[in-house]
Amino acid sequence: GAVVGSRILDALSASGMRAIRYAKELDGLALVLANDYDASAVESIRRNVEFNGLDASLVQTCHADAALTMMLHRDAGKQFDLVDLDPFGSPAVFLDSAVQSVSEGGMLAVTCTDMAVLCGNHSEACFGKYGTMPLRGHSTHEFALRMVLACLQTHAARYKRYIVPMVSCSIDFYVRLFVRVYTSPQEVKKSASKLSHVLQCVNCGSYDLQSVGKVVQRSATSVKFTPATFSADIAP
Repeated sequence: GAVVGSRILDALSASGMRAIRYAKELDGLALVLANDYDASAVESIRRNVEFNGLDASLVQTCHADAALTMMLHRDAGKQFDLVDLDPFGSPAVFLDSAVQSVSEGGMLAVTCTDMAVLCGNHSEACFGKYGTMPLRGHSTHEFALRMVLACLQTHAARYKRYIVPMVSCSIDFYVRLFVRVYTSPQEVKKSASKLSHVLQCVNCGSYDLQSVGKVVQRSATSVKFTPATFSADIAP
C-alpha cells in the first residue's frame, strides 16, 4: 500500500487505466494526476474516471506536455511520491524532468519499449538516447537494464540526487524499472565508482568490467574520489 497522503503522477496516461488502478487499489492517496498531451486522451480519461466511480478531485487530469508538468512540480511540496513513465518507445526525453519531480525517497517507475535499441540493433540511437553503446551477447537484456539505470543516475546526479534500484524487470519487448530517488551531494560523489565500462571479447563474448571511478578511504574521516585505473589482470 501507499503512504497516506501520497501523490502520484501518471505522466503519459493515455486512457487513464493505470491512474485509475492506482486510485482504486491504494488507500489514502491525496492525488493521482493523469497527464496526457492529446486532448482526446484527456477527455477519455475523464470519462473513464467517472465510469469507475472515482472522485474527480482524487484522480485529476492534466492536458500538457509531460516534461512541462514534471518541471512545474519540481519544488518541494509540489513533488510526487511516485512518478510513472510509460511512453511509446524511449523515455529518454522525460528523464531529466522526472528525476526532479520525485519527492525525497519517492519512487520513479520507468518503462522502455525500445528493446531493439537497447539490445544493440541500433547502437548509434542507443548512444543518442541513453549515452551508452550497447553490446550484443548472452547478457544483452541485463545490459539493457543496467544502461537505463546508469542513465537515470547521471540525470539525477546533475541535481545532487542519486537513485537506489528496487526492482528491474526485462519482459518480452520492454524493460520496467523501479528506483527510489534521494538527495545527497556526498552520495553523488560516489556515482562514478558505481559505473563501469564493459570490455567484451569479440570472439568468445566473455567480458570484464572496468570501473569509471574509485573511492579511496584515506582515513576514518577522509575520502578521496579519483578516476579508476585499469586492473592488472585486464591491462593490455
